[in-house]
Amino acid sequence: MTIPIRAIDSRSEQSALDSASSEQPLSIVMLLGGLGVGGAEHQAIALAGALQRRGHRIHIVSLADGPLRSSVAREGLPLEVLSRPLSLAPAAVPALAMTLRRLKPDVVYAFLDVQWLLALAARVFVPGPRIVLGLRSSRYFTQAGNARSRVVGQLTRRVAGFADLLVANSVAGLDDFRRHAPASPRGLVVPNGIDQRRFAPDASGRTLVRKFWSLPPDALVIGHVGRLDEVKNHEMLIDAFAQIASSDPRAWLVCVGDGTAPRVESLRERAQRLGVGDRVCFAGRRTDLSAVYSAMDVLALTSKREGFPSVVAEAMLCGVPAVVTDTGASAEIVGGLGEVTPTDDATAFAAALRRLIARRSLALSARCRFRILADYTLDQCAALTSAAFQTLLSSSSDR
Repeated sequence: MTIPIRAIDSRSEQSALDSASSEQPLSIVMLLGGLGVGGAEHQAIALAGALQRRGHRIHIVSLADGPLRSSVAREGLPLEVLSRPLSLAPAAVPALAMTLRRLKPDVVYAFLDVQWLLALAARVFVPGPRIVLGLRSSRYFTQAGNARSRVVGQLTRRVAGFADLLVANSVAGLDDFRRHAPASPRGLVVPNGIDQRRFAPDASGRTLVRKFWSLPPDALVIGHVGRLDEVKNHEMLIDAFAQIASSDPRAWLVCVGDGTAPRVESLRERAQRLGVGDRVCFAGRRTDLSAVYSAMDVLALTSKREGFPSVVAEAMLCGVPAVVTDTGASAEIVGGLGEVTPTDDATAFAAALRRLIARRSLALSARCRFRILADYTLDQCAALTSAAFQTLLSSSSDR
């Protein structure tokens, strides 16, 4: 059964938000594949911190270390690293089983597919915890990949039914997964939560970042935040930008995020061929995201697939409207405040950018911010997640 949490009425949601004082404290293990910089990892750590503030006992268990260790520390979360590379992930099963036996969690919340398999395998040795699978993509079984990723996909399709609950961050993602894995457990949708403590309009940051990027004072900045991966479809973004730049000399494109040297070079060459190389900036990875978003006039998301693209909600919380492709929860996030196009039409995307640029105003920025505060905060995400886990344990104990 699919339960789209976003479809419940406001009284039900408010009841969930007001329930922290009456919640039964739970012991929850958040199982991550690593602590590298990624959207799923950022969200898992932020959610873990919010759940801990609600009184739950949280442990982060990761298969590998990485730069997000500092984020775990800032949240005051206990961390255990099993030190098993993903290529040797099966070797982590006995180590994970021993960890679960010691921590005695009520729930193991496994983010992404390899962790699902590990959690379900460990259950053979430690049958107590409820296993929750976190789904973070909208087209899980259509993802291209190597032989290993295809094998993992086949395995998850077969074993998902042994889990207790599937939590997706978009209706599209949950529906797609269940079409391909009909034996999946009960599912619900909990959108990503955006930390309102981290994201807000930053006028001084806007000035400093634009100066750092050496932009002209009157630059009209179209921005993209995300790794330089083929799934983000920077090719279409550059093609659409070239159409904008041909008629607006103020237009600049800034791409924030890491990528391999060959990938960056390929995108630079594409911009040069289209005659806009001098107005496309590859800014690399940044951590001062409020200032980065504030330095933009419009956010662009050209992804071929997404679950819940947090960058869109983060930008809107900073007052920046977005043009997005129609994948995952993107259209739901922007609502009528942004623009939505197909995933493979650069001309349509350019036209949408023109429309949104013409619509820009202080009032639109304020409405973008209000929308995220009303529907997509980290506190709401934690409340809905906690309520789902409480219900799961209550229904399990009644059987």
